[in-house]
Amino acid sequence: MHPFKKTTPQQQEQRLNQLAQRYRDAIAQNDFAAGKAVAEATLRLVPRNPDVLSSYALCLMRTGEYEKSYKTYKKLMQNLPVEQLPDTMIDGLAEVCGWLDRPDELRRYGHLSLELGDKKFGSGQAYPLPAAQPTAFNPNNPQENVIAFTLFGALPRYCESAVMNARVSKDLFPEWRCRFYLDDSVPQAVQQRLLAEGAEIINVEGEQHQTIPPLMWRFLVLDDPGVKRYLIRDADSLLSEREQAAVNAWLQSDRWYHHMRDYFTHTELLLAGMWGGCRNENLPSIIEQTREYLRDREGHKRFVDQYFLRQHLWPTIKQSLLNHDELFGFLDAQPFPAHAPIRWQTDKFHIGSNTSYQLAGKESQKNDGEMQRWEVLDEHGNRLCEYASPVEHHQWKDRLPFFLLDRVLAGEWQIRNID
Repeated sequence: MHPFKKTTPQQQEQRLNQLAQRYRDAIAQNDFAAGKAVAEATLRLVPRNPDVLSSYALCLMRTGEYEKSYKTYKKLMQNLPVEQLPDTMIDGLAEVCGWLDRPDELRRYGHLSLELGDKKFGSGQAYPLPAAQPTAFNPNNPQENVIAFTLFGALPRYCESAVMNARVSKDLFPEWRCRFYLDDSVPQAVQQRLLAEGAEIINVEGEQHQTIPPLMWRFLVLDDPGVKRYLIRDADSLLSEREQAAVNAWLQSDRWYHHMRDYFTHTELLLAGMWGGCRNENLPSIIEQTREYLRDREGHKRFVDQYFLRQHLWPTIKQSLLNHDELFGFLDAQPFPAHAPIRWQTDKFHIGSNTSYQLAGKESQKNDGEMQRWEVLDEHGNRLCEYASPVEHHQWKDRLPFFLLDRVLAGEWQIRNID
């Protein structure tokens, strides 16, 4: 194209569509540096587009340019009414204030995000709560008190953390039983270890397996008439003393539901792995609600569980909710109760945190694309676990929970390839 020849509107629209696709591709690969470059190219064509500016600010944050991200978000807020801001923009601004250690602004924007979310979803269909107060917690029957998880696949970051949760729950939540909704993609060895730790396994199969996204399998506990109280948790996050104290406070309250926020990214109305409740027979079947929700939607989006919760359950849950949250102060939030020292001695820990934030790996003699089997051995040479990871450039890499990898890095345990 001649450098001085003006582009037609059709040509510019085509160019913008191409850039938008490149941006989506980059974000799908978690390549935020590439996303940033695409956003910059797009802004040269549409310098004041709020969606592009919000995307640019997100990429700046993900590449560690926090101050520049903050200024970009703030510029957006100053130039547009709140109602016209992109949906996730205020969440992004709250998060970057967290990274910059600006607690007052974090609280302000996090609270604003939650208020706007409640305004959008909180007036949806709310099912009535039973007239009576919740049935008193029965510590003598763990079968009716269930901590529900979803587990699928053979990645150590999920499987090892699941086994660890089953193990520590016997100390932290002895009156509860861990239940894992899983399928055949979970290695049999992992399933056996879960059973050995006293967990319950529910195999999801048939129509439920075909129609319900895996992240939502754990919600099936709401339909179990034998369960009086339930906690919904993430398999790759660890139970802790802080959570124990919050749950115990809920058990002593008259609230039907419980929820926690413990980090500056926790600006969703109902975090999928940080809530719980009492059985409410007025709620329609989770299976039916899921079918209704997915009827006009792609069922396997990454955050489908979050989107379902805020649209279908939030209006009911907010009616009687004990909410532990010291960051945002939303909806009569209470501070976390005093608790014993947290056993997970890492500065990265908070309720709901990802256990596997580091990569482990070794050289391999296998060809690219082949699977390398490997094991973790304790100080006596006993096998703790075994997995297989794909080889690329004659090495394999995989995310490993800190409670394993820290011992390996300290030289106490070792990772060994299995030929």
